[in-house]
Amino acid sequence: MLQDLRFATRLLLKDRSFALTCVLTLAVCIGANTAIFSIVRSVVLKPLPVPNSDRIMLVYNSYPNAGGGEGGSAGVPDYFDRVQGVSAFAEQALYRQSGVTLGGADGAERLSAVRATPSFYTLVKAQPVVGRTFLEKEGEEGEDKEAILSYALWQKAFAGDASVTAHDIRLGGTNYHIVGVMPREFRFVWADVDVWLPEAFTAKQKSDDARHNNNYQEIGLLKAAATREQAQQQVDAINRVNDDRFPEFRTILHDAGFHTVVVPLQENLVRQIRPVLYLLWGGVVFVLLIGCVNIANLVLVRSNGRSREIATRYALGADRRRLARQLLTETMLLSIVGGVCGVVLGAWALRSVPFLHLDKLPRGFEIQMDWASAGVMLAITLVVGVLIGLVPVARLSRMNVNSTLRQEGRSGTSARETSFVRSALATAQVAVAFGLLLGAGLLVASFREVLRINPGFDASGVLTAAISLPQTAYKDDAAVVTFLNRALDAVRAVPGVQAAGATDSIPMGDDYSDSVILAEGYQMQPGESLISPNQIDVSDGFLEAMHMSLVRGRAFTSSDTATSTRVALIDERLAAKFWPGRDPIGRRLYSPTSAKDLFAVGPNTKYITVVGVLREVQLTGLGSAEKKVGAYYFPLSQSTSHGFILALRTNGDPLTVVPALRQAIARLDPELPVYRVRTMTARVDESLLDRRVPMLLATGFGIVALLLSAIGIYGVLASGVAQRRREIGIRLALGSTTRQIFGLVLGDGARIVGIGLAIGLAGALAGGRLMNGLLYGVRAADPVVIGMAIATLAIVGFLAIVIPARRATKVSPIVALSE
Repeated sequence: MLQDLRFATRLLLKDRSFALTCVLTLAVCIGANTAIFSIVRSVVLKPLPVPNSDRIMLVYNSYPNAGGGEGGSAGVPDYFDRVQGVSAFAEQALYRQSGVTLGGADGAERLSAVRATPSFYTLVKAQPVVGRTFLEKEGEEGEDKEAILSYALWQKAFAGDASVTAHDIRLGGTNYHIVGVMPREFRFVWADVDVWLPEAFTAKQKSDDARHNNNYQEIGLLKAAATREQAQQQVDAINRVNDDRFPEFRTILHDAGFHTVVVPLQENLVRQIRPVLYLLWGGVVFVLLIGCVNIANLVLVRSNGRSREIATRYALGADRRRLARQLLTETMLLSIVGGVCGVVLGAWALRSVPFLHLDKLPRGFEIQMDWASAGVMLAITLVVGVLIGLVPVARLSRMNVNSTLRQEGRSGTSARETSFVRSALATAQVAVAFGLLLGAGLLVASFREVLRINPGFDASGVLTAAISLPQTAYKDDAAVVTFLNRALDAVRAVPGVQAAGATDSIPMGDDYSDSVILAEGYQMQPGESLISPNQIDVSDGFLEAMHMSLVRGRAFTSSDTATSTRVALIDERLAAKFWPGRDPIGRRLYSPTSAKDLFAVGPNTKYITVVGVLREVQLTGLGSAEKKVGAYYFPLSQSTSHGFILALRTNGDPLTVVPALRQAIARLDPELPVYRVRTMTARVDESLLDRRVPMLLATGFGIVALLLSAIGIYGVLASGVAQRRREIGIRLALGSTTRQIFGLVLGDGARIVGIGLAIGLAGALAGGRLMNGLLYGVRAADPVVIGMAIATLAIVGFLAIVIPARRATKVSPIVALSE
């Protein structure tokens, strides 16, 4: 083997252009596969970083007919029912991610927090590096003033002091006793969590009146012998019992399509991005296939040129197995060098993860190339080396020594079989390249259609920033409203700010909520579901800051106070639902006041008068697939929230007003941090992440495939011209014109491109349904996109054909016949 390796190295160094072409081609293909496989493995394939993650189930309530999105929410009463009634789970827990303010008058900082039942830490088997997790009693109201720090916060705030459990930490104006520190590597499903707090439920939250108030995520750990199906059956049985316990809800819940879903947590986390990643993985595998075909063609040409050498060595006593081993050693050496370069290239490409915002994907913060990913790619490289090596070995097994020596001595023409195989491989390249090019074209066209959607606001020049008021300092609604009005006056006075407002739910954010709303006098049809539109609280000035359009009526003003008539804005979709063909201005909405009779009205019913209709706003993302039932807006002065987001429309670059904004808020309350400071344009861009990334990557793969297929076509025709020089010389000597010779080569190339396009088109149409779920406003069989893909590949193919065709016309008959 060492002798073969030394000999192969000498041969490849001698034929550097061949070796370099093969190594670079393989490095690009393996590099792309390394990067995509690392992403797929990190996001989809790798288990969650906790023990028994494959047995952790997410349990959530769903109301598809009411318009509530599929999210993963559960209610407190349902949780306690399931703790008692679902024996398939060894442990269950509720948790929610929130924020909390750290610090005091000398400086405030917003931290990421997770509030969870004490059972959560048992379920995920969390083992603190210092101290302990929460006790069961610390999940009770009044006993929940303990905290567990993240490793990073422990190092930052306490310099890694081992006696940290003897200290308190001030969070949101309240002192919490520190009971433990989480390990550095503990993450579960979050990128960064600074502090963990126990979740304690009030008697009201546990009561039946709180049913279907879904604000938490519920997880359950299956027992070793239990299955997801068993857990689903037991949850369904509890729902049937509650159906009988609360018959007043039966029709409403049935019409809303209520059901509870039990699904593996990891599967739910990646359910939207998984098809996209798998499709990209398939695309990059096809790029590798095209690259392998190119290398196989090069190896076939090289082995054809070495036929006389191989035949001579065989005639001198080398057996076929010895020759086959030598040929395989050469291709394996090329493959290993190319594979190692490709893995390094893939690792380098993964550095673009933050640039492409891939870290914002579910589990995106875990994306990295580990030893397993590198090992898989190197194993694939070895397989590629063997498969490519089989090309000359197969030719060797059918070699006729006498015929080869006579043929090589007499002429330079190649066997028809070799030419046919190389043409077939080039045709396959064209077919695969067309499929990738068409897929990329469809994603580009879909992205273009998404960008054409009117979001209902103007993102340019808008800055957003969040503020959260601690309840210990702002105890009632009046204090919150007073601060909000002062804050808006202060930021409106900042130079460069044209308009400013506040909301509890910014478009393209992740903090929106939905709630059932009813219209006075609206008669529901039999079987019709209640709807749960998005509920959004906004201040006066918010519509102006966002350039949201009023269709009719008025916006909120400073005269809409807590003591004035309750008012609301609705969007066009909700207006068409409740008052089709009629003017909704002056009509009234109301929220249910009785869980037992949602439609009951009485002295406690609080009516809300519609004062304006807004153009529909894209709240969750452009082209979102979620079912939409509309939105309604309350003034923040009448529906207060301790947390809100400021929206500032500026004259120029929004980021230039950030320092002045922070100073304005600090003058009002130095303990309030201003966080999540982002432009509205950045929010919109991030909402397009799941469409932009596949489009960019697919376009890149399509371009690489296009270039590789062009190289393949050129290589086949150039080699054919070189091997047919004698034939071309004879044709020219017998009277053929240069135009006829050009047409001869052009015809050979046209057959390769034409057949490849036909096969690629048939395959693309057959598999088009795989892409339908990823497209918006475009069909997989879109004739314009198909036509552009055909034209692009045809033009590139023609350019690849022209060069060898022109070279054929310049063959000298005298020189060719004398060779």
